Amino acid sequence: MTTNQTLRQTNAFAMLDGLMFGLYWCFGFLCTVKGIGNSALSSLGVMVIISAPILGCYLAHRFEKQVRADEPVSYGKAYLYSVLLYLYAAIILSLAAYIYFRWLDNGSFVTAYMGVHNLPEMQQALQQSGMQDFFNTVVQQNGFSNLEELLRSISPADIAASLFNANFFLGLLLALITALFGKTRITS
Repeated sequence: MTTNQTLRQTNAFAMLDGLMFGLYWCFGFLCTVKGIGNSALSSLGVMVIISAPILGCYLAHRFEKQVRADEPVSYGKAYLYSVLLYLYAAIILSLAAYIYFRWLDNGSFVTAYMGVHNLPEMQQALQQSGMQDFFNTVVQQNGFSNLEELLRSISPADIAASLFNANFFLGLLLALITALFGKTRITS
């Protein structure tokens, strides 16, 4: 295979798998966002987040099995596939987060978050850990009167961009490990 064909093949597999992977991330995102105050739904969201690297490794291994007949998959090719996989998933998640917070949420996430934040046991835990002072400092430094006002000032585009950046850079690191599962092992 030529280099151009290899890149196109790798990109095509990563794009399709990234779409499925991104939808999986969207499910975890929705569980986490809607799980504020609901421990079962929140736990499901955390399980999706924790299992995402495992799914990435599985998809990389599946990619290797599908294309190894053409040529063995080097670590570099597996890394490229893995980076693209996480890139496409990050794009899908960012778009979903933007759509959710722009048109569907209507402030319910901040309302639910503030409901949990204002619980007496949460306030006590924040005071004991020193986090309440941290929150107060951040709120004052940014010119807001309270945490809720600060949270409501964050735009859907800012949330989507932050999610994309965090997931893309985390994906670059996870791809180092994921690629190990996507390279062809030489058996003697």
